[in-house]
Amino acid sequence: MKILFLTRRFVDGDDISEYVKSLAEKLVEEDHEAFVLAFDDGEYYSVDERVEVERVPLHYEGDSLYSWSMMLNNEMKEKGREFFEEKDFDIIHANDWLTVPGATAIKKYSERPFILTLHSTENERGFSDPNSEVISELEWKGGYNAEKILVNRQSTYDSAVQDLDVPEEKNRGLESFNGRLAFISFKNL
Repeated sequence: MKILFLTRRFVDGDDISEYVKSLAEKLVEEDHEAFVLAFDDGEYYSVDERVEVERVPLHYEGDSLYSWSMMLNNEMKEKGREFFEEKDFDIIHANDWLTVPGATAIKKYSERPFILTLHSTENERGFSDPNSEVISELEWKGGYNAEKILVNRQSTYDSAVQDLDVPEEKNRGLESFNGRLAFISFKNL
């Protein structure tokens, strides 16, 4: 199986990067192929050499994280399409709202299943950003379009079900081992 991961950053020490690294390395250990698509911020990450990492340049600062991430998603859509044509991946895995637009577009183009990991929701973060409403809408859109939603804590599961109206059958919790992802299988999606 070939899995394309979309993540905003892929750098040492970042929680989401560590999560993606754990998942990708576990999958390549099981003879799957893992591809990571992330913003090229000039920082590089130590990861198993069997995990292919592609960096997307973005020469735009943006006036907010929201506007910057929308520009990044435009670049990810293009690179994701190229990846699909070259690698013919089986699954798209997006992380948080920041990569939902790109994952949704790649899903429609490739007709491949889309998995979303919600590391937290805007409601959990306090709805304090000027773009909170549209960010929450992106989280809802991700939940609607994804075949499965992965969460790593009960409060995120509850928020996904109650605030984002994600059907419970789409939610799958993760167990962690020493702060790292234990095991998750993409079989039976």
